[in-house]
Amino acid sequence: MTTTAPKQSSSKGFILAVVAVIIAGLAGVAFLATGRDSAISGDAIGKTVTVTGDALAPMPEDVGITNAQTDTAVGQVAPDLELTDFDGNPVSITNDGRAKIIYFVAHWCPHCQAEVPLLQELIDEGKKPADVDIYAVSTSVNAGAGNYPPQAWLKSKVKLDATVAADDEANTALITYGGGGFPFAVYLDTENKVLFRTSGELGKDGVETSWQQVASTATAPK
Repeated sequence: MTTTAPKQSSSKGFILAVVAVIIAGLAGVAFLATGRDSAISGDAIGKTVTVTGDALAPMPEDVGITNAQTDTAVGQVAPDLELTDFDGNPVSITNDGRAKIIYFVAHWCPHCQAEVPLLQELIDEGKKPADVDIYAVSTSVNAGAGNYPPQAWLKSKVKLDATVAADDEANTALITYGGGGFPFAVYLDTENKVLFRTSGELGKDGVETSWQQVASTATAPK
């Protein structure tokens, strides 16, 4: 796959460091603080995340776009995820015979704020391949940061026409899929095998190229 190198992403090291603090049980950490805006329906953090299958290896450091040489997760079957949306309705990301792309986004991340509207622009332009499903998982919620709550951003502001799910308080979905810098994306073929992963902004052309790459595997002769 050939595309422009991703722009700087929100630090993966920062993400993992904060997660470690949470696991340690320290109180008062705002990074994953729960919250609810009375004017916005639904909860900012998902109710549950259930994982079936083995977690993917962490996203390699300092690699914007992975391949089989740089990423041990490439070629591995991604685990199934059972999540909820902001209203508590079930969302399944499973080995269903469909190629798919899963975007992990944080509402406070400037790179996500720049990239997610580009996804919708491409969808509006009819560029989303029919054979590829797109998911957006809101994760790493910080009630004290800007652009909160995430449901207002994704549903009301961007109006993202994709299947949107909310990660849980422990960031289970993000960690299970290897959690790179935001925006972090995992690209899966029709057998739910990892084709490649990306960390950071790709830009509109890069996003479209990545979609076409996934689509080519969905329509390739068996």
